Amino acid sequence: MGGDAPKFAQQIRRANPNLPVIIEPLALSTHWATEDEPFLRRGSDNTFQLSLDAELDWQRMDSDLAITPTGQIRKNDSAALKAALREANKLDRADLLFAIPVAAGWLSEPQLTKQLIAVINRSRHPVLLTFTDPTNPVGSMSRARAYRQIFQEATVPVLAYRADLVGFDALAHGAIASAIGSYPKLRRLTPVGGRGGAIDREDMSPHMMITDMLRIVRSTHMRRDWFAGVNPIHCFCSICRGEALDRLHGEEPERRIGHNHNVVSLDSLYSLYIDLDEPGRRALWARQVAGALDTYPQLESHIGRPLKVDNILEKVWATTS
Repeated sequence: MGGDAPKFAQQIRRANPNLPVIIEPLALSTHWATEDEPFLRRGSDNTFQLSLDAELDWQRMDSDLAITPTGQIRKNDSAALKAALREANKLDRADLLFAIPVAAGWLSEPQLTKQLIAVINRSRHPVLLTFTDPTNPVGSMSRARAYRQIFQEATVPVLAYRADLVGFDALAHGAIASAIGSYPKLRRLTPVGGRGGAIDREDMSPHMMITDMLRIVRSTHMRRDWFAGVNPIHCFCSICRGEALDRLHGEEPERRIGHNHNVVSLDSLYSLYIDLDEPGRRALWARQVAGALDTYPQLESHIGRPLKVDNILEKVWATTS
């Protein structure tokens, strides 16, 4: 993603010639979709703009798959959503993902979720689905249930894109794959023109994946809250090599260490799903969720006080539907 993505893609491809490389179109983060212009294409006006097909051919010069350059779709903007579907369905290609980047509000109202599912199911192409929000698009129980519903009811292949650990719930309920970010900005799409920031350097310490808990927790929070008066837990992944999980601060080299820890941890968890069919993935996810719930009493015993169990873990992921 970003303007330098083709250059980085070439570097990655040279170092890893057998690794598929897919570039995210800038439109997903920079363009608002409208009924008249659901896609962002190269060119300054209608006279010089590339056709959508030509735009995708241009993408394929650097990317192993083409992704429609769909702009972000505001809540309730059914016209823009349907316009994107109409134009994508005109394309006769076997190398295409139809990107649907929609506001998280589409998960908040049942009728909007149903409408989104209906559009997905009318797509000729596999769908790359992602949600926009300034913080966490799937941060409530109602949205987590709606998110699961989409993958359960989809009749075309859907990729859960820019997800957090909810991507594993999607994988267990019908998603063909999940793209889970190693740090917060890669676990969502920020609305066009929006930006976030940290209060101080300590608040920029990396969010660390705790595999057994199915939880991502900022290093600062563990250091100040969980382990202020007791020994921290240690991580034995190939990045941490037995060091304390709460050791990292906000400087960029330490943030990179934390992000690399997350990549390794997510890859370890994701690798267990390879070659499993959907019932097998669902059974594995159920075991992992049950195991995560069991870690809370152990951690509470260690730190000497109760911890709040995440509502989505306890009341959504731990339930069947």
